[in-house]
Amino acid sequence: MMWNSFLSRTSIGIIFAFAVFFAQADASDNKAERLFQEGYTLYQQQYSPNAFVKFKEAAQLGHAEAAYYAGNILRRNHTYITEEAEQFYRQAAEGGDVYAMLRLARKGNFCGTLRNCNYDREEWLERALDSVLPKAEAGDLEAMKDAYSVYRVSGDKGKAWGWILRAAEGGHAFSQYWVAILLEEQDMGFYWTEAGRRADMLKWLEASAEQGFPKAIFKLATEYSIDGRFDEATEWVERMGQTDYFDALHEYGLVLIAGPDGAKNRIQYPEPRPIEGLAVLLALHRETGNPSVKYSIDRHLNDLDSDTAAKARARSEELLVDTPILHYLPKFGI
Repeated sequence: MMWNSFLSRTSIGIIFAFAVFFAQADASDNKAERLFQEGYTLYQQQYSPNAFVKFKEAAQLGHAEAAYYAGNILRRNHTYITEEAEQFYRQAAEGGDVYAMLRLARKGNFCGTLRNCNYDREEWLERALDSVLPKAEAGDLEAMKDAYSVYRVSGDKGKAWGWILRAAEGGHAFSQYWVAILLEEQDMGFYWTEAGRRADMLKWLEASAEQGFPKAIFKLATEYSIDGRFDEATEWVERMGQTDYFDALHEYGLVLIAGPDGAKNRIQYPEPRPIEGLAVLLALHRETGNPSVKYSIDRHLNDLDSDTAAKARARSEELLVDTPILHYLPKFGI
Protein backbone atom coordinates (compact mmCIF):
# COMPACT_ATOMS: atom_id res chain seq x y z
CA MET A 1 0.00 0.00 0.00
CA MET A 2 2.81 2.39 0.92
CA TRP A 3 4.59 1.52 -2.34
CA ASN A 4 1.45 2.31 -4.37
CA SER A 5 1.09 5.59 -2.48
CA PHE A 6 4.71 6.44 -3.23
CA LEU A 7 4.20 5.70 -6.94
CA SER A 8 1.07 7.78 -6.96
CA ARG A 9 2.83 10.75 -5.38
CA THR A 10 5.76 10.35 -7.75
CA SER A 11 3.48 10.23 -10.79
CA ILE A 12 1.63 13.33 -9.64
CA GLY A 13 4.95 15.09 -9.09
CA ILE A 14 6.16 14.20 -12.58
CA ILE A 15 2.89 15.32 -14.15
CA PHE A 16 3.05 18.60 -12.21
CA ALA A 17 6.66 19.17 -13.28
CA PHE A 18 5.75 18.61 -16.94
CA ALA A 19 2.78 20.94 -16.58
CA VAL A 20 4.99 23.68 -15.14
CA PHE A 21 7.59 23.11 -17.87
CA PHE A 22 5.07 23.39 -20.71
CA ALA A 23 3.39 26.41 -19.10
CA GLN A 24 6.75 28.15 -18.88
CA ALA A 25 7.53 27.21 -22.50
CA ASP A 26 4.18 28.61 -23.66
CA ALA A 27 4.77 31.81 -21.70
CA SER A 28 8.22 32.15 -23.26
CA ASP A 29 6.82 31.57 -26.76
CA ASN A 30 4.06 34.12 -26.17
CA LYS A 31 6.56 36.68 -24.92
CA ALA A 32 8.82 36.06 -27.91
CA GLU A 33 5.93 36.50 -30.34
CA ARG A 34 4.78 39.68 -28.60
CA LEU A 35 8.31 41.12 -28.77
CA PHE A 36 8.56 40.14 -32.43
CA GLN A 37 5.28 41.86 -33.32
CA GLU A 38 6.32 45.01 -31.47
CA GLY A 39 9.68 44.95 -33.24
CA TYR A 40 8.10 44.32 -36.64
CA THR A 41 5.83 47.36 -36.30
CA LEU A 42 8.83 49.51 -35.35
CA TYR A 43 10.80 48.03 -38.27
CA GLN A 44 8.06 48.92 -40.74
CA GLN A 45 8.03 52.42 -39.26
CA GLN A 46 11.79 52.59 -39.96
CA TYR A 47 12.70 52.83 -36.28
CA SER A 48 15.44 50.23 -36.71
CA PRO A 49 17.40 50.82 -33.46
CA ASN A 50 14.27 50.36 -31.34
CA ALA A 51 13.17 47.41 -33.47
CA PHE A 52 16.56 45.74 -33.06
CA VAL A 53 16.20 45.72 -29.27
CA LYS A 54 12.85 43.90 -29.57
CA PHE A 55 14.10 41.47 -32.21
CA LYS A 56 17.25 40.62 -30.27
CA GLU A 57 15.29 39.85 -27.10
CA ALA A 58 12.78 37.73 -29.05
CA ALA A 59 15.65 35.90 -30.78
CA GLN A 60 17.21 35.12 -27.41
CA LEU A 61 13.91 33.43 -26.55
CA GLY A 62 14.20 31.29 -29.69
CA HIS A 63 12.11 33.26 -32.22
CA ALA A 64 13.61 32.44 -35.63
CA GLU A 65 11.99 35.23 -37.64
CA ALA A 66 13.06 37.80 -35.05
CA ALA A 67 16.63 36.56 -35.46
CA TYR A 68 16.36 37.16 -39.22
CA TYR A 69 15.30 40.76 -38.75
CA ALA A 70 17.96 41.38 -36.09
CA GLY A 71 20.56 40.16 -38.59
CA ASN A 72 19.01 42.23 -41.34
CA ILE A 73 19.21 45.45 -39.33
CA LEU A 74 22.88 44.81 -38.58
CA ARG A 75 23.56 44.06 -42.25
CA ARG A 76 21.81 47.26 -43.37
CA ASN A 77 23.81 49.29 -40.86
CA HIS A 78 27.14 47.90 -42.12
CA THR A 79 26.15 47.12 -45.76
CA TYR A 80 27.60 43.62 -45.33
CA ILE A 81 27.19 40.61 -43.04
CA THR A 82 29.14 41.09 -39.82
CA GLU A 83 29.95 38.18 -37.51
CA GLU A 84 27.07 39.17 -35.21
CA ALA A 85 24.68 39.40 -38.16
CA GLU A 86 25.80 35.99 -39.36
CA GLN A 87 25.02 34.49 -35.94
CA PHE A 88 21.49 35.86 -36.13
CA TYR A 89 21.04 34.70 -39.73
CA ARG A 90 22.26 31.20 -38.88
CA GLN A 91 19.91 30.99 -35.90
CA ALA A 92 17.02 32.05 -38.14
CA ALA A 93 18.04 29.70 -40.94
CA GLU A 94 18.36 26.74 -38.58
CA GLY A 95 14.89 27.64 -37.32
CA GLY A 96 13.50 27.35 -40.84
CA ASP A 97 13.49 30.98 -42.01
CA VAL A 98 13.83 30.84 -45.79
CA TYR A 99 15.05 34.40 -46.22
CA ALA A 100 17.83 33.87 -43.70
CA MET A 101 18.87 30.83 -45.73
CA LEU A 102 18.93 33.01 -48.83
CA ARG A 103 21.07 35.65 -47.13
CA LEU A 104 23.62 32.95 -46.36
CA ALA A 105 23.35 31.68 -49.95
CA ARG A 106 24.21 35.00 -51.58
CA LYS A 107 27.30 35.36 -53.74
CA GLY A 108 29.54 38.41 -54.01
CA ASN A 109 31.12 40.72 -51.47
CA PHE A 110 28.26 40.37 -49.02
CA CYS A 111 30.47 38.55 -46.55
CA GLY A 112 32.36 41.62 -45.36
CA THR A 113 34.81 40.53 -42.65
CA LEU A 114 33.80 36.86 -42.76
CA ARG A 115 36.54 34.98 -44.59
CA ASN A 116 34.64 31.71 -44.88
CA CYS A 117 31.19 33.17 -45.53
CA ASN A 118 30.68 31.40 -48.85
CA TYR A 119 31.69 27.91 -47.86
CA ASP A 120 28.15 26.55 -47.36
CA ARG A 121 26.10 28.78 -49.66
CA GLU A 122 25.05 25.93 -51.97
CA GLU A 123 23.84 23.94 -48.99
CA TRP A 124 21.68 26.83 -47.78
CA LEU A 125 20.26 27.39 -51.25
CA GLU A 126 19.31 23.72 -51.47
CA ARG A 127 17.73 23.82 -48.01
CA ALA A 128 15.73 26.91 -48.94
CA LEU A 129 14.40 25.20 -52.05
CA ASP A 130 13.57 22.03 -50.10
CA SER A 131 11.71 24.16 -47.57
CA VAL A 132 9.45 26.08 -49.96
CA LEU A 133 8.97 23.87 -53.01
CA PRO A 134 6.73 21.14 -51.50
CA LYS A 135 4.44 23.78 -49.97
CA ALA A 136 4.38 25.83 -53.18
CA GLU A 137 3.53 22.76 -55.27
CA ALA A 138 0.74 21.99 -52.77
CA GLY A 139 -0.84 25.39 -53.45
CA ASP A 140 0.52 27.56 -50.61
CA LEU A 141 0.54 31.11 -52.05
CA GLU A 142 3.07 32.47 -49.56
CA ALA A 143 5.41 29.59 -50.41
CA MET A 144 4.98 30.36 -54.12
CA LYS A 145 6.10 33.94 -53.42
CA ASP A 146 9.07 32.57 -51.46
CA ALA A 147 9.92 30.20 -54.32
CA TYR A 148 10.29 33.26 -56.55
CA SER A 149 12.99 34.60 -54.21
CA VAL A 150 14.78 31.25 -54.03
CA TYR A 151 14.95 30.89 -57.80
CA ARG A 152 16.04 34.51 -58.25
CA VAL A 153 18.98 33.90 -55.91
CA SER A 154 19.80 30.69 -57.78
CA GLY A 155 19.80 32.64 -61.06
CA ASP A 156 16.80 30.91 -62.66
CA LYS A 157 14.64 33.89 -63.66
CA GLY A 158 12.27 31.73 -65.69
CA LYS A 159 11.23 29.57 -62.75
CA ALA A 160 11.18 32.60 -60.47
CA TRP A 161 8.77 34.39 -62.79
CA GLY A 162 6.58 31.31 -63.05
CA TRP A 163 6.15 31.05 -59.28
CA ILE A 164 5.45 34.73 -58.60
CA LEU A 165 2.91 34.70 -61.44
CA ARG A 166 1.19 31.63 -59.97
CA ALA A 167 1.02 33.34 -56.58
CA ALA A 168 -0.50 36.43 -58.19
CA GLU A 169 -3.01 34.36 -60.14
CA GLY A 170 -3.96 32.67 -56.86
CA GLY A 171 -4.83 36.05 -55.32
CA HIS A 172 -1.74 36.86 -53.24
CA ALA A 173 -1.88 40.68 -52.93
CA PHE A 174 1.84 41.34 -52.56
CA SER A 175 2.66 39.01 -55.45
CA GLN A 176 0.14 40.82 -57.66
CA TYR A 177 1.87 44.10 -56.85
CA TRP A 178 5.29 42.57 -57.46
CA VAL A 179 4.26 41.11 -60.81
CA ALA A 180 3.24 44.64 -61.85
CA ILE A 181 6.64 45.98 -60.78
CA LEU A 182 8.48 43.20 -62.63
CA LEU A 183 6.47 43.88 -65.79
CA GLU A 184 7.25 47.58 -65.65
CA GLU A 185 10.82 47.69 -64.37
CA GLN A 186 12.41 44.40 -65.39
CA ASP A 187 10.55 43.54 -68.59
CA MET A 188 9.57 40.11 -67.33
CA GLY A 189 7.29 38.09 -69.61
CA PHE A 190 6.89 38.43 -73.38
CA TYR A 191 4.67 41.04 -75.07
CA TRP A 192 4.32 42.05 -78.68
CA THR A 193 3.68 45.67 -77.71
CA GLU A 194 4.45 47.96 -74.79
CA ALA A 195 0.76 48.81 -74.68
CA GLY A 196 -0.02 45.18 -73.93
CA ARG A 197 2.63 45.07 -71.22
CA ARG A 198 1.27 48.24 -69.61
CA ALA A 199 -2.29 46.95 -69.70
CA ASP A 200 -1.23 43.82 -67.81
CA MET A 201 0.81 45.89 -65.37
CA LEU A 202 -2.26 47.99 -64.54
CA LYS A 203 -4.42 44.87 -64.29
CA TRP A 204 -2.17 43.37 -61.62
CA LEU A 205 -1.86 46.68 -59.78
CA GLU A 206 -5.62 47.00 -59.60
CA ALA A 207 -6.01 43.42 -58.41
CA SER A 208 -3.58 44.11 -55.55
CA ALA A 209 -5.10 47.52 -54.79
CA GLU A 210 -8.60 46.05 -54.63
CA GLN A 211 -7.32 43.84 -51.81
CA GLY A 212 -6.11 46.94 -49.96
CA PHE A 213 -2.35 46.62 -50.47
CA PRO A 214 -1.21 50.23 -49.82
CA LYS A 215 1.77 50.37 -52.19
CA ALA A 216 -0.44 49.17 -55.03
CA ILE A 217 -3.10 51.76 -54.20
CA PHE A 218 -0.54 54.57 -54.32
CA LYS A 219 1.06 53.40 -57.54
CA LEU A 220 -2.28 52.77 -59.26
CA ALA A 221 -3.47 56.33 -58.51
CA THR A 222 -0.21 57.64 -59.96
CA GLU A 223 -0.35 55.50 -63.09
CA TYR A 224 -3.99 56.37 -63.85
CA SER A 225 -3.16 60.06 -63.50
CA ILE A 226 -0.22 59.67 -65.90
CA ASP A 227 -2.58 58.03 -68.41
CA GLY A 228 -5.10 60.85 -68.06
CA ARG A 229 -7.69 58.59 -66.44
CA PHE A 230 -8.47 61.23 -63.86
CA ASP A 231 -11.79 59.92 -62.57
CA GLU A 232 -10.21 56.56 -61.78
CA ALA A 233 -7.13 58.27 -60.34
CA THR A 234 -9.34 60.32 -58.02
CA GLU A 235 -11.04 57.19 -56.73
CA TRP A 236 -7.70 55.68 -55.76
CA VAL A 237 -6.43 58.97 -54.31
CA GLU A 238 -9.30 58.76 -51.81
CA ARG A 239 -8.24 55.22 -50.98
CA MET A 240 -4.66 56.47 -50.43
CA GLY A 241 -5.93 58.60 -47.57
CA GLN A 242 -7.40 55.54 -45.87
CA THR A 243 -4.12 53.60 -45.75
CA ASP A 244 -1.40 53.51 -43.10
CA TYR A 245 1.38 53.83 -45.72
CA PHE A 246 3.69 56.81 -45.22
CA ASP A 247 4.39 57.60 -48.89
CA ALA A 248 0.70 57.40 -49.80
CA LEU A 249 -0.38 59.66 -46.93
CA HIS A 250 2.35 62.20 -47.66
CA GLU A 251 1.38 62.37 -51.32
CA TYR A 252 -2.32 62.42 -50.42
CA GLY A 253 -1.85 65.60 -48.38
CA LEU A 254 0.13 67.26 -51.18
CA VAL A 255 -2.44 66.26 -53.81
CA LEU A 256 -5.32 67.71 -51.81
CA ILE A 257 -3.49 71.01 -51.38
CA ALA A 258 -2.53 71.29 -55.05
CA GLY A 259 -5.82 70.13 -56.59
CA PRO A 260 -5.80 70.31 -60.42
CA ASP A 261 -2.71 72.54 -60.40
CA GLY A 262 -0.38 69.87 -59.11
CA ALA A 263 3.24 69.86 -60.24
CA LYS A 264 4.33 67.82 -63.24
CA ASN A 265 4.13 64.04 -62.66
CA ARG A 266 2.03 64.50 -59.51
CA ILE A 267 -1.43 63.01 -59.25
CA GLN A 268 -4.07 65.57 -60.24
CA TYR A 269 -7.16 66.13 -58.11
CA PRO A 270 -10.44 67.78 -59.26
CA GLU A 271 -10.40 70.63 -56.74
CA PRO A 272 -8.01 71.98 -54.11
CA ARG A 273 -8.80 71.06 -50.51
CA PRO A 274 -6.05 72.89 -48.62
CA ILE A 275 -7.53 72.49 -45.14
CA GLU A 276 -7.83 68.71 -45.45
CA GLY A 277 -4.47 68.40 -47.21
CA LEU A 278 -2.53 70.42 -44.69
CA ALA A 279 -4.32 68.64 -41.84
CA VAL A 280 -3.07 65.28 -43.17
CA LEU A 281 0.50 66.58 -43.39
CA LEU A 282 0.36 68.04 -39.89
CA ALA A 283 -1.00 64.77 -38.49
CA LEU A 284 1.58 62.74 -40.39
CA HIS A 285 4.40 64.87 -39.00
CA ARG A 286 2.96 64.60 -35.50
CA GLU A 287 2.97 60.79 -35.75
CA THR A 288 6.33 60.36 -37.48
CA GLY A 289 8.44 63.49 -37.01
CA ASN A 290 9.63 62.99 -40.58
CA PRO A 291 11.68 65.98 -41.85
CA SER A 292 10.41 65.67 -45.44
CA VAL A 293 6.85 66.15 -44.18
CA LYS A 294 7.97 69.19 -42.15
CA TYR A 295 9.51 70.62 -45.31
CA SER A 296 6.23 70.11 -47.20
CA ILE A 297 4.27 71.81 -44.41
CA ASP A 298 6.60 74.82 -44.27
CA ARG A 299 6.60 75.17 -48.04
CA HIS A 300 2.80 75.33 -48.23
CA LEU A 301 2.10 77.34 -45.08
CA ASN A 302 3.48 80.44 -46.79
CA ASP A 303 0.81 80.15 -49.50
CA LEU A 304 -2.14 79.67 -47.14
CA ASP A 305 -3.96 82.32 -45.14
CA SER A 306 -4.00 82.18 -41.34
CA ASP A 307 -7.64 81.08 -41.15
CA THR A 308 -7.01 78.08 -43.42
CA ALA A 309 -3.91 77.14 -41.43
CA ALA A 310 -5.80 77.39 -38.12
CA LYS A 311 -8.63 75.19 -39.40
CA ALA A 312 -6.09 72.67 -40.69
CA ARG A 313 -4.32 72.52 -37.33
CA ALA A 314 -7.61 71.93 -35.55
CA ARG A 315 -8.61 69.26 -38.06
CA SER A 316 -5.24 67.50 -37.79
CA GLU A 317 -5.87 66.70 -34.12
CA GLU A 318 -8.59 64.26 -35.23
CA LEU A 319 -6.48 62.46 -37.84
CA LEU A 320 -4.12 59.45 -37.59
CA VAL A 321 -4.54 59.25 -33.83
CA ASP A 322 -2.83 56.05 -32.62
CA THR A 323 -2.39 54.94 -36.23
CA PRO A 324 0.91 53.06 -36.76
CA ILE A 325 2.27 54.77 -39.88
CA LEU A 326 4.22 52.15 -41.83
CA HIS A 327 6.85 52.34 -44.55
CA TYR A 328 6.48 48.65 -45.46
CA LEU A 329 9.80 46.86 -45.61
CA PRO A 330 8.72 43.33 -46.49
CA LYS A 331 10.90 40.24 -46.07
CA PHE A 332 11.36 40.12 -49.81
CA GLY A 333 13.58 41.39 -52.59
CA ILE A 334 16.56 39.23 -51.68
